[in-house]
Amino acid sequence: MDQLPAFGRAIFQVVGPTFEAYSPLLLARESDIRSTRSEEYSFGPHERQTLDVYYPSEETATKQKARPQKVLVFVHGGGFVHNSKRNEEHTGGLTYGNVAHFFAARFGYTGVVMNYRRFDHGAVYPSGGEDVAAVVRWIAEELPAKRDNYEAGTDIFLLGNSAGGVHTATYALEPSFASARDLYTTDDNRRGDRTGALLRGIVLLGMPGHWKGMDAGPMQEPLTAYYGTEHDAKSPVGLVEAAKERGDARPPTKGTPYLALTSELDPDDILQPMQDFAAVWPWKDLLKVESISGHNHISPPLGLATGIEKEEEWGVKLAAWCESCVKA
Repeated sequence: MDQLPAFGRAIFQVVGPTFEAYSPLLLARESDIRSTRSEEYSFGPHERQTLDVYYPSEETATKQKARPQKVLVFVHGGGFVHNSKRNEEHTGGLTYGNVAHFFAARFGYTGVVMNYRRFDHGAVYPSGGEDVAAVVRWIAEELPAKRDNYEAGTDIFLLGNSAGGVHTATYALEPSFASARDLYTTDDNRRGDRTGALLRGIVLLGMPGHWKGMDAGPMQEPLTAYYGTEHDAKSPVGLVEAAKERGDARPPTKGTPYLALTSELDPDDILQPMQDFAAVWPWKDLLKVESISGHNHISPPLGLATGIEKEEEWGVKLAAWCESCVKA
């Protein structure tokens, strides 16, 4: 973490150096990370519609048998065109299994790391939201059969990072997913008589809330290919503004809490749009905004499972926030 300020703040400037800095930290913990049992499944017909499930230990699962299964879904970033659930270009393919391992081994979560269709596969809006919706449905309908020692339903938390945060927000806020969301949301976010899956929390990590004022740069091509000419209206901020214009009394995800996270060393084109997202958000009781100390745009997921307290601190706080969503 101490090296990060010297890399600068611009995303395309810090990607390579940040991965290089964290690779030895994760490789030093490789045996521990790979000790978490994982399985790969398909959640749709496209080659990119696959996910990895990382399981807590049998001992932990047995202890939690009477409680709902806690599932954390990580939706990776990559500017709509890069990255994968197993990034083979860096860290020996340990990312992003390290994220799922951290929450499985330390907090007893079942971790799900998903791929999604990118614009270089011909994906167009709202395909990212469609893929998140399909994974939530897969978790609700298919995952319980993979773990027969859970009897009390499933609590789902979504952690969308950067472009993955945009896709997560699309699923959460786009009107066309209303019927899909309603299966797993309630007005007060309580299970009541429901014994199935419930969407308990949505985390938006380093999410660009919009791209207003962007005239050129490396993001212009993927944004135009994915959104066409409507990337402002279909951005997370645009979707919230549309909900306000409709006069929605509650967010489209009803009583599900949101946590918006930025990093101390995020660039301004992440920090300002996230501030704008929080400013237009009308349901203040369901949004918490926090900054991650010391990290840049790329480093938070890479810091998990390193065994270094200051690197993992944000993940510990995130787990505590998830727990508060269940107890609320």
